Amino acid sequence: MAHFYGDKFGEYWQWIDAGNGYIPDGAVPGGEDVNGEPLFVGRVIQAGDTLPGKIVPSHGVCYVAYGGAEHAHNNYQVLVSNYGLKWKHAKDGHVKKRAIMGGCTADGEPLFIGRAYHDGSLVIGKVHPSHGTLYFPFGGQEHSADHYEVLRHKKHM
Repeated sequence: MAHFYGDKFGEYWQWIDAGNGYIPDGAVPGGEDVNGEPLFVGRVIQAGDTLPGKIVPSHGVCYVAYGGAEHAHNNYQVLVSNYGLKWKHAKDGHVKKRAIMGGCTADGEPLFIGRAYHDGSLVIGKVHPSHGTLYFPFGGQEHSADHYEVLRHKKHM
C-alpha cells in the first residue's frame, strides 16, 4: 500500500511496498555501494521499529541497522518522489527543518533518513535524534556517524 506525504502544497513523496530487489520508477537514490551500484532509500519493520535503510537491488534486499548488526529484509518499502528532495549536512543527532521522517521506534520516537561515507561507500541509515547519531548498516554490523546528511524536502514546492 502506498502512503503519500507532503504539505499544504500537495503530495510529493510516498512509500511503495516492494521486495526482492524491485525498484519502482521515481525511487529516491541515496547512496552508492563500494562497487558503484546505486543504493535507494527504503524502510522495513524490525522488532516493532520502522527503520529507514539502504536497498541494494543486486542483493534483492533492504538492509537496516538494529541492535549492533546489519539485518537484511526481502520485503520493504521504497521511497518514491515526484519532486526534488535534497540532502543537507547535519551532526550529533540533529535534523534540519523539512527533514523527511523515515520511520519511528516502537515507542513513537521519530527516525529520519540520513547517509554518510564509510569505507568507500555512501551508506543510507537512520538518524536517531535521542542517541545523537546516524546509525547505518555495513558489512554485517551497525555503524554510527556523528556527521552525516539528512534527506529533506525543498522549502518551495
